[in-house]
Amino acid sequence: MDNSAAPPKPALGRLLAWMGAEAPKLLASVVVLVLGFWIKDSVDLAIKQRQLDLSYTKEMQALVQKLTEEEDLGKLKNAAVVLASFGEPALPALLMELRRTDLHAVAATRGLEALAVREPQTLCRLLPPLLLKRNQHYDIGAHRTLVGLIGDNGCTKALPQLRRYRDLVDAAVAGRPEALKRCIGGDIGAPAEAYPLLKQAVDEAIANLE
Repeated sequence: MDNSAAPPKPALGRLLAWMGAEAPKLLASVVVLVLGFWIKDSVDLAIKQRQLDLSYTKEMQALVQKLTEEEDLGKLKNAAVVLASFGEPALPALLMELRRTDLHAVAATRGLEALAVREPQTLCRLLPPLLLKRNQHYDIGAHRTLVGLIGDNGCTKALPQLRRYRDLVDAAVAGRPEALKRCIGGDIGAPAEAYPLLKQAVDEAIANLE
């Protein structure tokens, strides 16, 4: 006769044995309840994220409108700096303002400088190609600004582009500005001064990065 006692069943096993056919229904209900809470939390999180995105969008729209319409330099600079705090999404608006030849371009430069403090890698990735694009969107003053930003923010990967750009500038200084003019918009009133100034900016940027 075997006097050894059978090991006691775990509490969960005893519960399932006691419930019998009702156990699967209970487990299904628990799963549905857990999934319900998880889905609700996910939906709530998505709604909150959407509300946050809309709030950011409205704030950016107000700042962009101020940046395009304001005429006080101090207020323009403040708007540009605050806009830059949004990071890369602010870059298109700042670059659009840089195309202008008035105080707005000055404010845009301040905003780009602020963005460089926050996200230098963004400027290093997106600004260098603008110098060589044949779209004539930026005048020669804006080109000097772009070159300065690239040189001041450690954009070492931009060196090949800067060197190609310097070839265009060197040719312009030597009296052959045709290729450079395809990349620069606006009239160049005093090329004898403007091209050497641009060359100086390019040489300084390359020296900073080498």
